[in-house]
Amino acid sequence: MATKRAKKKTSKKRAPRRKSPSKAKQPQKSHWLRKLVVALVLIILLLGSIYYFGSFDTRAKMERTALAALNTPRTHGATPAPIAAVFDLLYDTIPSSEGMVVEGGELGRNEGSPFLAGIPQSRQAIRTLPQPSYINLFLERSLQAACIALHLDDSPRQKATSNNTPQVDARMPRLTAQAMTLGKWKPHSIAPAQALIGQHGSRGATDAQLATNYAPMTDTFATSAWQKAMRELTLRYPKRFGEVWIYLGPVHHAESTKLSSGIALPDAFYAIALDLTDEGGLRALALLLPSDAESQNLNDYRTSISQIEKLTGLQFLPELDLSIRDTLGNYVSPSVW
Repeated sequence: MATKRAKKKTSKKRAPRRKSPSKAKQPQKSHWLRKLVVALVLIILLLGSIYYFGSFDTRAKMERTALAALNTPRTHGATPAPIAAVFDLLYDTIPSSEGMVVEGGELGRNEGSPFLAGIPQSRQAIRTLPQPSYINLFLERSLQAACIALHLDDSPRQKATSNNTPQVDARMPRLTAQAMTLGKWKPHSIAPAQALIGQHGSRGATDAQLATNYAPMTDTFATSAWQKAMRELTLRYPKRFGEVWIYLGPVHHAESTKLSSGIALPDAFYAIALDLTDEGGLRALALLLPSDAESQNLNDYRTSISQIEKLTGLQFLPELDLSIRDTLGNYVSPSVW
């Protein structure tokens, strides 16, 4: 009987309560989080000290490394816009991100003018087609825009609707949507409606639809490489830099295929962005996108203004001092801004 009672007492003993795993690990997690924050702060302070007290060469190397590290994620097509904007902000705080800056001088610019340092000159006869939201330097003989110039700033964006259907420009009635269509080639706008509407509202929507603002493009090019370039230059740059001057246009080779209307199929499209720094300096970014380009990495299309001048017969920035113009014209930016 004694043995049975002893067994009963033993069976009534309760197992000790175990602590919840999540509660036990919580202090450990916060402990490692504090360590991580402290380590990051120390690394930032160390790098800041090296940069601040380092030599000119050391600073230059650190800036190049930082620019290279930031450039890929901020310009990648898959990067969400809010995250890209944060990378842009970090990128713009690095002094050497401005690239080459030359003395701008007076530049001969008028308030709100889409031209900087003078109207581009051409070896061919050009007709000026002014609109409230841009100025089109038009090649009447070939029924193509030579250069569409825009001036954009960071004023509050306006809204309007646009159906992206080319409307005949009464000054060039021969240029129609049909005249720019052949197979996969269809009329697409050169200066984007979204940028013109944002800056000028309903007036910009009307200007964007003029047939003289259109050129033959493939749908693939228009909705990938060209759209990416226009989003970057005409939408993000005004927000980042306050105001920019943009030159856009097609490029044709001597042997370019022509449609039955006489319009040549573009071999490429160019885009030039001009910016005045806070100190009054002038800098430029030039892009040349082949008409069959699909990549949205704009670094693949960097070129010089001089190269675009050779291909188009235009001369940009004619009012700049010759030596300054040559220096800026031959410069190829190491990366997009």
